Amino acid sequence: MAERPITIAVDAMGGYNAPNDIIAAVAQASQRGDENVFFSLVGDERVISERLYQTGHNPERIHIVHADSFVEMAEPAGTVLSRESTSVEMTCKLVADGYADAMLTAGNPGAAVLSANKHFSLVPGAHRAALAAVFPTPKTRGPQLDRFSLLLDVGASLRASSEELLDFALMGTAYARIVKGIDEPKVGLLSNSPEPTLGPKEVVGAYQLLQDHPEINFQGMIEGNHIPRGEHDVIVCEGYVGDVTIKLIEGAGDAAMELARSAYERHLHWRLGLRLLSSGLKKIKTAIEFEEYGGAPLLGLDQVMILAHPKSTSRAFSNALRLAIKNVRAELPAAIAGAMTE
Repeated sequence: MAERPITIAVDAMGGYNAPNDIIAAVAQASQRGDENVFFSLVGDERVISERLYQTGHNPERIHIVHADSFVEMAEPAGTVLSRESTSVEMTCKLVADGYADAMLTAGNPGAAVLSANKHFSLVPGAHRAALAAVFPTPKTRGPQLDRFSLLLDVGASLRASSEELLDFALMGTAYARIVKGIDEPKVGLLSNSPEPTLGPKEVVGAYQLLQDHPEINFQGMIEGNHIPRGEHDVIVCEGYVGDVTIKLIEGAGDAAMELARSAYERHLHWRLGLRLLSSGLKKIKTAIEFEEYGGAPLLGLDQVMILAHPKSTSRAFSNALRLAIKNVRAELPAAIAGAMTE
């Protein structure tokens, strides 16, 4: 039995490599994969049409929706609230009005979150949405042998109450079960000490809520040095802390490769050693690169929304498209709503 048709609404103008890489990824997706998946490209109709004309694609699976403008990456996020015809605003509206099943953007993250809050609702029981990101670890998990752990919130908001941190743990647990297939995801609460009585009052308060919750496999407080070990499937923190953490992880991969490059150029014996390690270094770089996982879901909303990395290439955006499709097929918002109301 064929799966029901779904449509992914795509902000074609969002991101540093838009619109070319975004359109290229959608064009490629239209020629492969599930034939019951369709795409709405939102942006400047003339520009999108010209790019599609130059790129191989399946016109039966791509629909263009014109938007008069778009939010620049450097613009204040609030711009989106005063200009209703921006590409990110119209992409959200397509989903809210039932013309699409998920939205995807690599554009201004603040503007995307504001648009989502305007057009989408929180699922019952949720106090706030959380942006979830994945990062590579040495350990595999679940039947898919997934190497990525989940970190949330990474910037949907700056601060969070104890109750909201509990929400994030429930959302992350549901996501790890549904999308990653992990039966009992291990949850850690990020703090400055493993002691449950130390740290910000919101984190200390969340510890007890998590400890007492029967649906959460809570492993206790963890410090920053525990993150790379991959011992936890879900790590919960405030948005400000999560945003800093995920960017530090991204930068660590670049720094490691730069150090290796510098060593290669300076000493002959290092050069010989690095040649032997080259395949391993490439694997590390591949694992850390955001292109591998594509995008971050905004959890807790009644619709599927994926924020791709602003520097997304066509390869990264292709992976973000796959993630959006997978989340729709898994009926993620309904599953998270079920976890919250239980």
